[in-house]
Amino acid sequence: MRFTISSIKMTNYRQYQGNQTLDFSFDKNKNVSIILGQNGAGKSNLLNALTWCFYGKEIHNDQQAKETDGMPIINVAELDALEPGRSTFAEVVVSIYTNTGQWLIKRHIDVLKDDLGKLHFDQPQLTVFYPFGGQDKIVEGDETQRLINNLLPEALRQFFFIDGEQLREFFRISNPTEIAKAIDNVSQLELMYKAAGNLEAYENQLRKNVKATTPQLQKVQQKIQILKGKSEKAKESLQKNKEELEKDISELAQVEDYLRKHNDAVVSKLQEERELLERDITSLNRHLKDAELERNGYLVDTAPYIHLKDEIESAYSLIQQKVEKGDLPPRIRETFVRELIDSGRCICGNEIKENEKHKLESYSRKLELSELSEVCIVGKTTLDEILLDIEEFPSKIDQLNRKIEEFKDEYDEKTRRLDYISETLKKHNIEEIRAYEERRKKLTNGINKTENLIKMLEAEITTINKDLDEALSEERKELSKDKKNAQLRAKLQLVQEALKTLAGTEYIIKSKIRKQVESTTKENFLKLLRKKAAFKDIVIEDTFDVKVIHSQGYNAINYLSAGEYMILGLSFMSALMTISGFHAPVIIDTPLGKIDDEHREYITTELPKFLQGTQLILLVTPTEYDDTVRKNLQEYLLEENFFKIVENESKTISKVISHGH
Repeated sequence: MRFTISSIKMTNYRQYQGNQTLDFSFDKNKNVSIILGQNGAGKSNLLNALTWCFYGKEIHNDQQAKETDGMPIINVAELDALEPGRSTFAEVVVSIYTNTGQWLIKRHIDVLKDDLGKLHFDQPQLTVFYPFGGQDKIVEGDETQRLINNLLPEALRQFFFIDGEQLREFFRISNPTEIAKAIDNVSQLELMYKAAGNLEAYENQLRKNVKATTPQLQKVQQKIQILKGKSEKAKESLQKNKEELEKDISELAQVEDYLRKHNDAVVSKLQEERELLERDITSLNRHLKDAELERNGYLVDTAPYIHLKDEIESAYSLIQQKVEKGDLPPRIRETFVRELIDSGRCICGNEIKENEKHKLESYSRKLELSELSEVCIVGKTTLDEILLDIEEFPSKIDQLNRKIEEFKDEYDEKTRRLDYISETLKKHNIEEIRAYEERRKKLTNGINKTENLIKMLEAEITTINKDLDEALSEERKELSKDKKNAQLRAKLQLVQEALKTLAGTEYIIKSKIRKQVESTTKENFLKLLRKKAAFKDIVIEDTFDVKVIHSQGYNAINYLSAGEYMILGLSFMSALMTISGFHAPVIIDTPLGKIDDEHREYITTELPKFLQGTQLILLVTPTEYDDTVRKNLQEYLLEENFFKIVENESKTISKVISHGH
């Protein structure tokens, strides 16, 4: 279902005391709305108001709202002014226009201050007003969230309600789990997962009903249960370690950002040098492996010839001698002499006598050997090449070994420099720097350990699955021995085949969607990018690692600018949004922060055209909304869709005004 936002009304929500209303107009050609506000004025809380109203969650902390922890959702000034024994409330009402008519979505929370001044918050209540059968229908309770998810599933909200800061960071660090989760969400395979879960439960029930007619059957079934338990535990551990790995990688990126941007020139310079060294070491590792493969391949190809050098030289010498004597190639073919012996007559017609036959037999054997040697003459060139390879082997292997040693020396030198930088930072006179460096070391070691553990778990799961397939096959074999279990065996086999079919279908669907997301992300990226010739491809691998292929062929995912990361994030989210089949407004908080002027200009020129026909609401700071951006967005912006957030003198209360031009 397609929808646009007509208005957002907030009452006592966060820093918005009293009633605050934003009314939006929508024109498919003038699709941009601007909400301008300083950092901390309440831009992010406007996005939070939407996600809280729709899903009971706020995008910037993404956890169930708990009014007793941290800052309450109800305006603090309103709570302070509340007299004992009185109550107040916070409420967000979003009016949307759909192809079935106008909807109102309201989330409301009450609070009571008791006589002792303690606050008691009720559970938030969601109400939906929507047209049905020619009249308005009012729904409360569990059904309301289902209605919202029909408009826009919660799992897909991040593709439409976007935190710009998170979007810039999305691809800057390795996060295949998040990318896999996003593609999984857009695949909408919930029914398939439920079906698989029900089938697995039914399979376990069937197995319980099977009569253990043989000791072997009972043993196999116990083995199956053990293997299934091991598989589940290994998968849970694998997922936990993958999440831990990405968490550590994310924290490491933040630590390195801090060190790189530190105002101490020595610290920032050393961190920048370290990052360059780490990139060089990664490249050297790759070159070293390639050089070792080349050297080892050459050894495998040449070693047998060196081992047989004496025999090859002897054969070559023998062939050469016979050629020089004229014995090779033979002047008469052995087959011709054999025909004379068999016929018993010479070509002149005379009969060949017995003693002459013996001479011909002896000559035939010599010719047979000569003809075998002729094969060697044909291969004489090959023997020449082999002998030349043997002759050149010492110099060639020395050359390959020197190349490897040069890579190793350079690797060791850069590694020593890395260690020096780390030790220097640890001894730095600023306590905070030492703490960050220690943390960086622990994170790096932890990441290496977790990566190895993940490899072990993946290998373990492969082995378990192989053993499980064998056990299931053995179970079917044992069940076939007793007619009493024939029906249960057939049911078990049907369930197992259905589970395999579901797993195969899931893989096919996810693979197709992954390739579709990959293709659309690439198309979007190259369309939004200023330097179109700099990159030639976007690849999302089976492991959900993302690669940005530079025009010269290397993977540039770790070397993009802030603007390029932003464009990559927008391209990926837009691809998911398109594929999801849902049509909702796109709201981006701080889309232009921390990116260079050139990319800022290009994004604001292209993004409205890119999302033409989609309501696009941008929450921006005055720094982001400079003269160039204002000029670029002018043709896509209706005057009534420009809002400004203003604060009171103490910066504690905010309100939204229609700013105009």
